[in-house]
Amino acid sequence: MTTPPAPYTRLLITGLLLVLAGTLTLLARPQDRSQDAAASAVPTTSLETPAQPPTAAVQTPPGPPPTTAPAIQTPARTAPTRDPSREPAAEPEPGPSGIPVSGDGPGGDHAIQRLLDRTTPADLPPDTQRHLVALATQVWIAETTGTGREAWPDYFANAELRAPYHDVRVQAAIARRTDGRNGQAVVRIVWAGAGVSGDLQDGRPAQVRLALHHNEWEPIR
Repeated sequence: MTTPPAPYTRLLITGLLLVLAGTLTLLARPQDRSQDAAASAVPTTSLETPAQPPTAAVQTPPGPPPTTAPAIQTPARTAPTRDPSREPAAEPEPGPSGIPVSGDGPGGDHAIQRLLDRTTPADLPPDTQRHLVALATQVWIAETTGTGREAWPDYFANAELRAPYHDVRVQAAIARRTDGRNGQAVVRIVWAGAGVSGDLQDGRPAQVRLALHHNEWEPIR
C-alpha cells in the first residue's frame, strides 16, 4: 500500500508540471513568433501605389509681346553751309567780245590771257613770242602815253599824240604770225588805262604789227 505524498510534495510536483508545460509551449511556437515578427515588419500600406491622376499641363501665362527696338532714325544730312570768304573767287563771265567783264583789276588779267591763248593756236617759238609781246607792250605804252616814242622815230614820225592816257597797263597779249609769214607778226593786246576824265577803263583791244628787219623786230604801220 502506497503512502500518499505530503501536501507540500504535491504542490512542488504541480509547480514543476506547470513550468514544464510552459516551457513546452514556448518551444513549440518559435515559428509563430518569427512569422508574427515578419508580419509586423511589413508596412500596412499596400505595395501597389495607386495611379495618380495625370496632372494638368502647367500653362505658362502669356508674357508681354516681344518689344522690338525702335528703328534708329538717321538724321537727315543737311548741306554744309558755305563760307563765301573761303570759296575761290569765280572767274568773270566773258563779255560778247570774249573778254571777261571789266572792273576786275589786275586779278582778272590771267583770265583774259587764257581767253587770248585759246583764240588761235600758237605758231611761234615760245622765246620769240615772249620777245614780241614785250616789244609790242613798250610800243603801245608809247602810243597811248607819249613816253618812249623816241625809241622808234620812224614809227611815230607822223603819228599825232591824241589826249594822252595814264596808268596804262597791258592786261594780256599774244603774238601770232601774219598770214603765216615768218618775217611778220601781229601782237593782239588787251589793255587798261585812264583817259582825260580820269575814268579807268579796262578790256580795251588793240594790236601792234611787227616786222623782221636785219634780224631785228620793229613796229610797222
